[in-house]
Amino acid sequence: MKIKEGVHIPGLKIQMRKTLSIADKIWHNLGQELVITSALDGTHSAGSLHYYGFAVDLRTRYFTPQQKEQARQALSKALGKAYDVIAHPSHIHVEYDPK
Repeated sequence: MKIKEGVHIPGLKIQMRKTLSIADKIWHNLGQELVITSALDGTHSAGSLHYYGFAVDLRTRYFTPQQKEQARQALSKALGKAYDVIAHPSHIHVEYDPK
C-alpha cells in the first residue's frame, strides 16, 4: 500500500483502517498496488466525511472499467451496508456512513 505524497492520514477513524486493509487485498488480487489519493487532505464538498476522518479515495486509473467495477463490488460486499463505495472517473470513494 502506498500513500500519495501530500495525503494526510493521521486522524483517520478506525472504521476507515478496516477499509484500507480490505482494499489492499482486493487491489493485490487484481494485480495492482493500492494507492490512497485522499483522506483528510484536499478540497471536498461541504460536509464531506473526508474532513471528519470517515472517507478515503483510492486510485483506480490503472484498472480496466471491468476491474474497477469488480474492485468496487468486492469492497462494497466486504465492508457491508455501513459503508458507501462509489466509483468516480479517477478513483473509488469509500466512506463510513451508517444509516
